Amino acid sequence: MQCIFCHNDSSTSKSIEHIIPESLGNKDHYLHKGYVCDECNHYFAIKIENELLSQPYFVSMRFRNEILTKKGRFVKEKLFFPEVKKSSEVVMCTTEDGCIEAVVDEELYDLIEAGKTKTMIGPYIPEPEYPNVIMSRFLAKCAYEYFLYNMGEEKYDSCVQELLCKGSDILKSLREYARYGKGEYWQYNQRRIYSEGDVVLNQNEALNYEILHEMKFFTREHKRFPNGYVEAEVYFVMAIAGIEYSICISDPNISEYQKWIEEHNGFSPLNDDAETLSFSLSNINPMLIKKDDDRIHR
Repeated sequence: MQCIFCHNDSSTSKSIEHIIPESLGNKDHYLHKGYVCDECNHYFAIKIENELLSQPYFVSMRFRNEILTKKGRFVKEKLFFPEVKKSSEVVMCTTEDGCIEAVVDEELYDLIEAGKTKTMIGPYIPEPEYPNVIMSRFLAKCAYEYFLYNMGEEKYDSCVQELLCKGSDILKSLREYARYGKGEYWQYNQRRIYSEGDVVLNQNEALNYEILHEMKFFTREHKRFPNGYVEAEVYFVMAIAGIEYSICISDPNISEYQKWIEEHNGFSPLNDDAETLSFSLSNINPMLIKKDDDRIHR
């Protein structure tokens, strides 16, 4: 077995590669052992994903949405208590009865209990810094892995052998940029397409839920030839907590995708006609509601 990133033997590797890290709530979209070797998996975890998740926006977003770490812990964020002019790392979580519970250090707990402070102030960071090299390489990694994942599990091996192995390597530039940072900076597009607290109604499934993340490939056709060949560009489009990120899988230039957005009045390829906005939690409770959550009833 050959790792799709370094092309070294990966038959003894034990790592399961999550396309979007578990620390962003992804437990369903992953590649089985061996497709990404232990060394590459470790590299992406430490050098790309950990650096990305340590950036202020992702700390803030994960904190307010109660997205657990890989080890199942709540994310801490430093908040300021103005009445006593103190700051402290705080953990917040929603209890089963719908209340929000905060965990603070012992000194602040005593001050709160004594009524000396009643206010917590924290940063609200609406989106990641842009442009962002770590985000760019993270998107390149996700796009490359999703290329294989999108083929379907029964076709993984043939896809690797025919398209992603050392002999063919059709996405070499994207692969080397993601894994080694080689080549020019890979541009991407970033924009918010829906609110972080929006809950949609899926009319086909009759379910209310908030979308934590979604992704797909989008093909923009440029020209169709008489012999049936098509000139086109393929984009990996992903949304995390309402922010859409798009990257071309064959070209570091994203201008054609941005032009397409303008031509289609800001429409997103991720739009699903079956989903309509039901209500927003933005001003109520930022807790993400997943499809299997029974706290919301029709």
